[in-house]
Amino acid sequence: MVTAALLASQLWLAHGGMAGATERDDFDPRLQRDLVGLDDVDFDSGWVPADSPVQLRFYAHVADSVVVEMLGDGVYDWDAEEIAFFGDEGGGHFSIDVGMNLQASVRFDVAGITWESDILGPWDYAITSDAYFTPYLLPGHPERPVVIEDQTDAAPVASVPIVPDIVLVSGNLDVSVAADITASLSGLRIEAGHASDQAIVDASQVPSPLSPDPGVDPMAVDGVMVMQLQTAPVLTIRPHLVMSILGTDYEIFGVDIPVALPQTDDQLDFDPETMLFDAPAPAPSDDESGEGGGTGLDDAGVADSSGTGSGGTGDTDGGSPECCEDTGSGCGCRSRG
Repeated sequence: MVTAALLASQLWLAHGGMAGATERDDFDPRLQRDLVGLDDVDFDSGWVPADSPVQLRFYAHVADSVVVEMLGDGVYDWDAEEIAFFGDEGGGHFSIDVGMNLQASVRFDVAGITWESDILGPWDYAITSDAYFTPYLLPGHPERPVVIEDQTDAAPVASVPIVPDIVLVSGNLDVSVAADITASLSGLRIEAGHASDQAIVDASQVPSPLSPDPGVDPMAVDGVMVMQLQTAPVLTIRPHLVMSILGTDYEIFGVDIPVALPQTDDQLDFDPETMLFDAPAPAPSDDESGEGGGTGLDDAGVADSSGTGSGGTGDTDGGSPECCEDTGSGCGCRSRG
């Protein structure tokens, strides 16, 4: 498997860099954003079906939020003075939560008898849809954009008896909710910099120039992830009401009541993430070890002939002086010049 570290090394070598001159640190941006709050949208279906002797009315508050989490690394090349970003394989998570608080009313007007229920509920419904990806979804990334398309069957939310204080009138209301969740997420750029320089990284796994911060070790670089989010959630209320009124059955079934949340097309600016890059160790000194400390040997590794080493006679003819013709030991004379 190709890891982020291996990929980073290959990238720097391809750009003429030295693998030993790169430093890396975690770059794990995370964002949680409430798109629509429960108090922001008030839904009222009105009485349905229109012109029916038995009718339903729904009231709803809806909300949605997103969470984006990414794991990866920022890599700085001290030789090339460049920064790039590499996501962990499968290290990105994108989720959207959609919820609804629901209430209902029932009324009828049959044979001169009219009746309207109190507000029924509230009932809660929630769904989470998510997707996984490899960060950071910048231009050129093969998974960009990551898309959520989640269509669910109707899920039961409530089943309540309808018991008016009227003789020969009773019924039951079942409520289900289905969801159609569409969302997409793409990376726009990573803004990386320090006090002395700024870089814009706007291509997947491609380095951008960033000068070192002079005299600072380790060098602190703040990275800000910038992404584009689009959402279009729709929840659909599916009621089933059966009423028996004075011996006659009335049924409301097959009526879909859509509740569309406001669509989103927003830029997401994440909080800064600080990365620390240690400066490379200084190069070894150029001073030659032991310079000026000669060994007493000439280039051939032979002792200097001008020396007075023990046993040397200094006689270029190789003969012995007259005083040394005596072969006895201990002659301390020197040859005559």
